[in-house]
Amino acid sequence: MQRSKKILIVSHCILNQNTVIPEEARAEGAIFSAVEWAMKQGYGFLQLPCPEFTFLGLDRPPMTYEQYNTPEYRKHCREILKTVLWQAEDYLKNGYDLAGILGIQSSPSCDPTRGIFMEELTAMFAEKGIELKTLWYLPNTSDPVFNGGKHFVQ
Repeated sequence: MQRSKKILIVSHCILNQNTVIPEEARAEGAIFSAVEWAMKQGYGFLQLPCPEFTFLGLDRPPMTYEQYNTPEYRKHCREILKTVLWQAEDYLKNGYDLAGILGIQSSPSCDPTRGIFMEELTAMFAEKGIELKTLWYLPNTSDPVFNGGKHFVQ
């Protein structure tokens, strides 16, 4: 079977809600509607690590953007993004299309418009000359239906 060669960079918790703090979980496992949408588009997944989980563990308190916005956390984000950046570069070198990023609205880390982790990812990609034009985010709603989410172009 021919591969699409289209890669979607996906926030960890979209594929694994078990890493989300209990107050913010939207599904039992993966967010099925988001996964189903991406699969119908022919996207393969490059799953991001969960920066909050790898920084503070599973039993962490709810925190805001301002609370995560520290030099230590930003350094941690950059460290765990090194492997992701290497993978993205290798995909590009081999003729793949990085279709964009799928993040989570209102996440202090993974909101594509204002998340610490996404800010560091975007900066690291820009340092390597990699531009991600399309960003999607899962709306912050109790309705688990994705319906293609919302998107915007940088």
